[in-house]
Amino acid sequence: MSRPGAGVPHFSARSLLAAVSVNAAAGTLFAWSVFTPALSTKYGRPVGELGWVFSGALIVFSLAVLSCGGVVDRYGPRRATVFAGILSASGLTIAALVQDIVFLFLGIGVLFGFGSGLAYVGAVAWATTCGGQRRPGVIGLVVAAYAAGPIIAGPVGAASTDRWGWSATIGLAAAIVGATLFLASRGLPGPRPSPQHESAPAAVPPIGDTIALIGLWLWLFASVSPGLFAFAYAAQIATERGISSGAASLIVALMAAANFSGRLLAAPLSTRIGLVAALWGSSGMLSLAVMALVLFLAPTVIALGLPVLALQYGIVSSLLPLATRRVCSSVRFGSAFGRVFSAWGLAAFAGPALGTTLGAGNVGYTRGFETLLGVTLLAFLSLAIYQHRLHKGPFAEREARSE
Repeated sequence: MSRPGAGVPHFSARSLLAAVSVNAAAGTLFAWSVFTPALSTKYGRPVGELGWVFSGALIVFSLAVLSCGGVVDRYGPRRATVFAGILSASGLTIAALVQDIVFLFLGIGVLFGFGSGLAYVGAVAWATTCGGQRRPGVIGLVVAAYAAGPIIAGPVGAASTDRWGWSATIGLAAAIVGATLFLASRGLPGPRPSPQHESAPAAVPPIGDTIALIGLWLWLFASVSPGLFAFAYAAQIATERGISSGAASLIVALMAAANFSGRLLAAPLSTRIGLVAALWGSSGMLSLAVMALVLFLAPTVIALGLPVLALQYGIVSSLLPLATRRVCSSVRFGSAFGRVFSAWGLAAFAGPALGTTLGAGNVGYTRGFETLLGVTLLAFLSLAIYQHRLHKGPFAEREARSE
């Protein structure tokens, strides 16, 4: 086994704990909605307007994953996590100390958004390249930790805000997130060892099968768009169909639990039924859920369909690193994953934009699923491209050995 810090991917309980801690801390970004009521009162701005801070954070998050994958490949998850901790803690501190909405956007939307994305790609890169039969289970734990972050931070942040105020709570979050990322970075590998003969630099390996990665990009966009739309407007969709506000809150909580469960269980399950079967199963679940939400508008169907979409979203989040790894070079996983993950960034923008359009037109949020039903067909088409290249492309020989 490689010694810690040598930069060669390896598995250890310490590294696993570190990667889980990194993603749990970085995932607290998604607890944003807990603070919007207090911020709305503080700044005298409507909650919807403050939503742009979180929308900006999502865009910056996806840009960080896209642009920093190669940085993680070169310098290792350890340095990436340290830098992510500096950015995240700085952003939260600025938001806590400077009482201005512009600096709120800068601190949360830009700095913390970028730090969260950088930390996420570093943790996932370690989990995916640590090798061995543990890989699916490790990926499941690490990806699930990101969803666990807001589940923990949400109620704690709400209670802290009620007692000590928003600024003190965000200041405390800056200290906790920054310290967690810095301490956890010590358990992750550093840069890869340099070649002994610098006069003959090693050839840069290919990033992966381009056609397969394009297919995977399209599949990801189609697979997460309905889930992101549902997460953004779950409460409105539920109340629109006659569900009480209390029951709508319960549905939102069930969606969070379903998202976490899907992330935790999907990757290990793929070792039993096969990755390709798991990918097709995810697309089938997506299509059936959206179709049910289009055809049946009864409150019971809404109450069941939204958590199913959240479960499917969690499954996709867990399967994506495995699917990317099958068609890319191990030493360039970060670069390949970043490029594929940019589809999530586009979907994160398209879902809320669709909801805004529907809200402005006063036609009802559930009508959005009619548009998204067509998107689900793209998931099947792009998955067929990916599967074909999986067995016919330049990485087919490795795929055959892994089956």
